[in-house]
Amino acid sequence: MNNNCFKTHKYFVGDNSDELTFGYTMRHGGQSSYPKNSFNMALYIGDKVKNVHSHQKKLAEEIDFPVSSWVLPIQKHGGNIKEVTKRDRGTNAEELGDSLYDVDGLYTYDTGVLLTMNYADCIPVYVYSVSDSFLGLAHAGWRGTAKKITAKLIDCYRGSKKDLRVIIGVGINQKYYEVDDKVIDALKPLPESSYEQTKSGWQLNLKDANKHQARAAGIDEENISVTGLGTEADEFFSFRLEEGQTGRALAFIGRRNND
Repeated sequence: MNNNCFKTHKYFVGDNSDELTFGYTMRHGGQSSYPKNSFNMALYIGDKVKNVHSHQKKLAEEIDFPVSSWVLPIQKHGGNIKEVTKRDRGTNAEELGDSLYDVDGLYTYDTGVLLTMNYADCIPVYVYSVSDSFLGLAHAGWRGTAKKITAKLIDCYRGSKKDLRVIIGVGINQKYYEVDDKVIDALKPLPESSYEQTKSGWQLNLKDANKHQARAAGIDEENISVTGLGTEADEFFSFRLEEGQTGRALAFIGRRNND
């Protein structure tokens, strides 16, 4: 890495010759004012479009995935999932439109497609197969988690779940995420390890809740990775801790074409 704008992870999967890339952008080193000099990746929060386009270009160059290959849904914190293909490349990437509206989960079997979504506390859940080209990405806030979006995304796979790998990425950690009874009730049945009562409510572990969804959907424990990185850290945007006055990260996953 030659800058501190974002973290990416690149590696080859099994005998698959297509390079898999996934990551989550960081907040510093940009030109937005959400806050000052931040690397905002969202077109819908009132930032100057030129700022977002500049950040998109930097990321595209870093990961060798042109913006014209990106697919971005219009997220509504729901449980809707859509399959996309090469024909959808460029959707909502540089300009927001009406396509993929109210979608918080994407998957594809096509290479040369980068699945992307915006985040600022909610959990990005990455899914990929080690036996074919399947990729998936979910936006799992508490509402999406209540609608079983991680389990639904896993169930979209048409192969053996033994071949799937799940990565639960950067999101707000339990200590910093207090919710009320309404949220806990919406998520029930919820494993006891996913929440803890406080004097004023409950501390919710969304990462753990989505890990349990993945397990219940048929993913082996050893095939699930959970990052300890949280949006409460200065490196990331947090809608909750910054009371909405902040930018948005971009989570992404894709396989490049080899031709």
